Amino acid sequence: MKLENFFFDPSDVEFVHEQSLKVLAETGCVFDDEKALDIFRKHGARVDGVTVYFTKELVDKALSTVTDSFELYRPDGTKYAMGKGSKTMCASGSPPYILEDGQFRFSLMEDYVRICKLVQTSDCLDMTHLNLCDTYDVDRNERAYHMMAALLRYTTLPISVTALMTAKEDTGKVAGRLIDMVSQFTGVSDDHVLIGCVSPISPLAYIKEALDALYVYCERNQPIQLATCSLPVLTSQASLLGTIIQNNAELLAAIVLIQLIRPGLPVFYGNTSTSTNLRKVSMALGSSETALISLATAAMAKYYHMPFRTSGALNDAVDIDFQAGVESTLNLMCGALSNVDLMYFAAGMLSGFNVTSLEKYVVDEQLIKMVKRLYTGVEIDKNKDYISEIQKVGPRGTFLHGRTPKEYRKEHFVPDIFVKQDYKSWQSEGSVSIKDKASEVVKKRLESYQAPSLTADQMKIVEPYL
Repeated sequence: MKLENFFFDPSDVEFVHEQSLKVLAETGCVFDDEKALDIFRKHGARVDGVTVYFTKELVDKALSTVTDSFELYRPDGTKYAMGKGSKTMCASGSPPYILEDGQFRFSLMEDYVRICKLVQTSDCLDMTHLNLCDTYDVDRNERAYHMMAALLRYTTLPISVTALMTAKEDTGKVAGRLIDMVSQFTGVSDDHVLIGCVSPISPLAYIKEALDALYVYCERNQPIQLATCSLPVLTSQASLLGTIIQNNAELLAAIVLIQLIRPGLPVFYGNTSTSTNLRKVSMALGSSETALISLATAAMAKYYHMPFRTSGALNDAVDIDFQAGVESTLNLMCGALSNVDLMYFAAGMLSGFNVTSLEKYVVDEQLIKMVKRLYTGVEIDKNKDYISEIQKVGPRGTFLHGRTPKEYRKEHFVPDIFVKQDYKSWQSEGSVSIKDKASEVVKKRLESYQAPSLTADQMKIVEPYL
């Protein structure tokens, strides 16, 4: 499905590309690290101070070596295919707070483990994230390794990471140690075992902290997902198209660097910019503009023949309410219906990037399944007899008889949390709210969770951090 085509036709995409090339040639992009500047100089780019200026030929060369699909190892040693519309649904990442029993509090390692178990028992989440939530009871210098150990101990899903610098290590060293942990755990060396995240500082700059991690991902042959995140009127212009052009230029600049270092390394095109709430000078993730930027992301990535990522069930709501449902649906549906390859934050988030809720995970799973059902469309078999049963039943007849038809089981998704009955029946069954149902599902899944079996060598890798 290509929902983005309703909003961006081929001439629009060409215009964005041409304008982005002009930005790169005339304004340039800052790379605040001498190693990157040297690489660009050696390949003929003009460098003035820390600003790099790009020719069309250099951009074309980089785009000629990108790949549209690849395979990634899971912690259990099996492979997972990505790209070409893989629609990978990834868990949430980075929130400092957790919502529990109606109260907001800082998240802890205990919460992290619970989220790992919930994600592992999901039947619609395909990937997990290092930063499922923050862990304020763990040493800040060591938290990344505690998180990775928990992922390896409690889940078998493919892993994405954001390497965070510490007081003792730069992002490159953190990224390298994380790759070592997963490589040793899986027994896979010099192949794709995780996806790293690199983001620019808008407008048009990459700082050393981001580049240190980028170098390591390239050197260690790990796919990279790029993620711009501009705020219109603050770090990009008010115009949506202007923001899209700027972000596209930022992405092309990094794609060139990555392909110069390691031609053919898989890269996800990712524009996660949002609208801006100028009254509060903050992000406004749950907006139509965020969804439109996701659709532009799909259009540009397909033009470049690259896999792409969008953000999923994002919203600005502070509870599992109507606002959360509307905004989450808008964002997740636009990504899914544009044949997304990787959807971050597919479940579990509230209040932008600030809050995790285990109940929201469960509710968002219902949304993911409904959108996936919508994506498959109506099955049409023109060789099948659709009218004989209509003729047999006739006017004012009933089709309800015997066992549940196989077509119903195959074609109709029935949510197990949402209310699908009249209010009198709902009241007679105890008036259980969606949030209460979700809490019960969370409880049952955590109680029934069974950890994956690990070898003695694998336990040695994770035990120091558990």
